[in-house]
Amino acid sequence: MSTPNMYSNPDLPVLKVIVLGLFICLLMGCASGPQTGVRPDFEHQQVTTVAVAPFYARGAFGMDQETMEKLQRIYEDQAAQSLEQQGFRVIRTEALRDHLKTQQSWKPFDEGIYLRQSLTYYFEPPVDGRSPSIEVTTLRELAQQQAFPAEAILFGEIVYHSQGICRDEPTQFTPYARMTLTSSAPAALPRPCVVSHFQAKLVDTRTGRTMWFNRTFLESHSAQLGPELVNQNIAGVVSAAITEEGGVAPLAPVDKGEVHAGSP
Repeated sequence: MSTPNMYSNPDLPVLKVIVLGLFICLLMGCASGPQTGVRPDFEHQQVTTVAVAPFYARGAFGMDQETMEKLQRIYEDQAAQSLEQQGFRVIRTEALRDHLKTQQSWKPFDEGIYLRQSLTYYFEPPVDGRSPSIEVTTLRELAQQQAFPAEAILFGEIVYHSQGICRDEPTQFTPYARMTLTSSAPAALPRPCVVSHFQAKLVDTRTGRTMWFNRTFLESHSAQLGPELVNQNIAGVVSAAITEEGGVAPLAPVDKGEVHAGSP
């Protein structure tokens, strides 16, 4: 699958030093968090169809709105592709939006599930006897109305994304960070690099509970920056979260067969 070229504009801001972003990431809790992988209550469950909700970020990382929206679509498309590779039938983001609009359900979905904090906080059991959050009750109500074309919905957060010069090993800031080098990458730091930090949750539409969660952090280093390196890093970080260690494979249908993405 080809991905759009989101960095064709030479005037787009480029972060020169990644260290500041990594420090911010550390403050936001990149080094700690909830359990990854399939949650115990869903270990023996199988999911046939997954819908990909619009992804979000808590900042624009120096990009204008149009560029940020393109970035989100690249992440969403890569997530859909990774889910398909695992054997799920996938309802892509635009198809989900169109379906909910035909059901007169897009507005309550969009307004009721307005994510603006770390994804780690959402779709978790309430504590201290509190009532379920509005995100959970919104999912449950829409599921009761049979508004969803899927058993589960994938929510994704772009925690951090930038390109610039990397001067330190990423594991100094994020223990689960990975780093890849192209054949042309300089032997030693500092190097031109693309940095992507991503996390995702698969949520049961009937209960509003998290079925699976994972997060990944990837740096791709090369001799120079460019759209190919950007797209390669996004593909790598999303695929690692969904298809590799701690991925969604245990929830995939046993008879995967031939899976196609499309409208409900």
